[in-house]
Amino acid sequence: KNTSIMTILFIIVLSLLMSCIFPYPIFDNVSYLSSNQLKLINDKQETESHATSSLPKIDVLNLDWFEVVNSLMPYYEKIQIIDVETKKEYYVMRTGGHNHADVETIDSANTAIFKSLYSNTWSWTRRPVWVKINNQFVAASINGMPHGYSTISSNNENGHTCIHFLNSKTHGTKRVDEAHQNAVSTAYNRANELITYLNKTSYKM
Repeated sequence: KNTSIMTILFIIVLSLLMSCIFPYPIFDNVSYLSSNQLKLINDKQETESHATSSLPKIDVLNLDWFEVVNSLMPYYEKIQIIDVETKKEYYVMRTGGHNHADVETIDSANTAIFKSLYSNTWSWTRRPVWVKINNQFVAASINGMPHGYSTISSNNENGHTCIHFLNSKTHGTKRVDEAHQNAVSTAYNRANELITYLNKTSYKM
């Protein structure tokens, strides 16, 4: 019994002694920081939290032209295009099209950007792009050859060009163009590049 009492007393004394020597938790480093240091840490955490929360939630959709895109893509409104390979941006307006979208660049400055994708020469070559529709990017394919009618006379384009989406067709032969569909798939499969690019530029949706 005396041994038990002595053991309890020893533990109590040891606890009191330890509390005097270590008034704060041994691993609580924050307790030893000055108020200015704590403020700097809090400010940094708030800044990082705000930066993370302000990043746009970006995704690339692969939407069927006939079922979805044709009805969503507006006429005569500025539409952003981002080229997959170069990440160059330019703007067009939809001016027509049923089997796919007929578009025209909004002005000569945007025509220059568009034409630069083809080394400043017009070409039928298909290129993968991301098209912003209703605040969402959609995988698509373009060609670089103005042809047919033109409604915007001051853009130095002299015609319209075509944007194809999933399952869209040509106007003339009314067939699904394999080269355009391959470019659409490329744009969709490389969505991570768009996300990286837009986050680097602090893009606002």
